[in-house]
Amino acid sequence: MKLKSHIIHSGFIALAILIAIPLKTISQSATVPININVNGTLTISDASNDASSGKNPTINVNLSITPDLGAAPAVGSANFRIRTNRSTWRLTAQRTAEVDTGPTNIVAMDVAVLVTTAAGTNANAMAGILVAPFNASTDLSSISTSAPVDIISGTAKTSIAKDNTNSNNYFQVNTQYSILPDFFFQPGTWRTTITYNLVSP
Repeated sequence: MKLKSHIIHSGFIALAILIAIPLKTISQSATVPININVNGTLTISDASNDASSGKNPTINVNLSITPDLGAAPAVGSANFRIRTNRSTWRLTAQRTAEVDTGPTNIVAMDVAVLVTTAAGTNANAMAGILVAPFNASTDLSSISTSAPVDIISGTAKTSIAKDNTNSNNYFQVNTQYSILPDFFFQPGTWRTTITYNLVSP
């Protein structure tokens, strides 16, 4: 009878010891460091085709004049949109030497140039400032044929708010060209090509 009691008692002690010893936890882990690098970028697009297909556009301005009494100036425009996340940027312009097949008697000073700016709803309208003489009406002779000239001095990124489609964070540049239909001009064709470059810094 004592032996039976001893066996039962010993069994209880073994069970108590097993419960008191905690099970060892085994684990493995994976780490995922996330690094996001934001690159500085500049984009110029056709305001009439503001999409990937409209980037780095060629916009033709074709003016035709017929001298007459009371005739209005011939006017054409080329408008484009700038987007950049850089805080310092410039829009420059340079043109090719004139080609005159008339001769038409037209010179660069006869072609008036007007540059204005605008901005989308999510863009900074003050991101760029027009540089003299382009902050007022001027003429084509202000754009050199020998070296780039500054048109706009950019002092801030163009966006002021998140825009998941990048539809309304543009800084728009409107350029207008006009010439009076003077009887001094002779039949023929006069042409030059302006290249606007968006650069940083």
